[in-house]
Formats: sequence, C-alpha cells, structure tokens
Amino acid sequence: MTGVLDTVVLPEPTVEMWLRRWRGEYLPGARERGLRFERMWRCYTGPEQVTVYLLWSLRTPYDFYAMRAAAAADPSVTEFWAATDALAHDRERRVLEEVPCPAG
Repeated sequence: MTGVLDTVVLPEPTVEMWLRRWRGEYLPGARERGLRFERMWRCYTGPEQVTVYLLWSLRTPYDFYAMRAAAAADPSVTEFWAATDALAHDRERRVLEEVPCPAG
C-alpha cells in the first residue's frame, strides 16, 4: 500500500467551512481518481491555527502518478486548491511507502 498524507494549516475560524468544501467538492472526485480516504485528524498548532491531516491510500506508488494526471485534467481540483491556498498558512502532500515490520 502507498499512503498519501495531506497537511493543511488553516486559521481556526475557517476550518469547518474548509472541511465542508473539502467533503462536498474535493472528496468525491478524489475517490474517482483512485484515492481511498482513510482518516482525518486535526490539531491546534498555534494561536487560532489548526492543522488538518488527511490520510489517503493507493494500491501502488504508480497509482499516485495516474491520480496526479487525472487531477491535472480536472479544473475543479485546481480551483479547490487555489481557494485553499488563499486561506491556508501552509499545505503539503507527502507520499508514504509502507515499511513491513519484522515479526516478534
């Protein structure tokens, strides 16, 4: 499994509005592009600042590139992240490779 971790740092007053928009506008298309939503966390990381962590999974690392190509062809993805960038203090995406844990 390949993991994708999105980290979005938002002003606290905008978090609920951003989450509603994420659920309504971004999540359905992300699923169609092959991302499987796993979990979400939020953490107060400063005064009036919340970091939202979104964990996704993909079957293989190669699926990440297919997902990116599909996202690049969809203007609504660009619009969603442009609106996010107008609000957010910071955001990043990391692709994670699963490491098997030895038994014992």
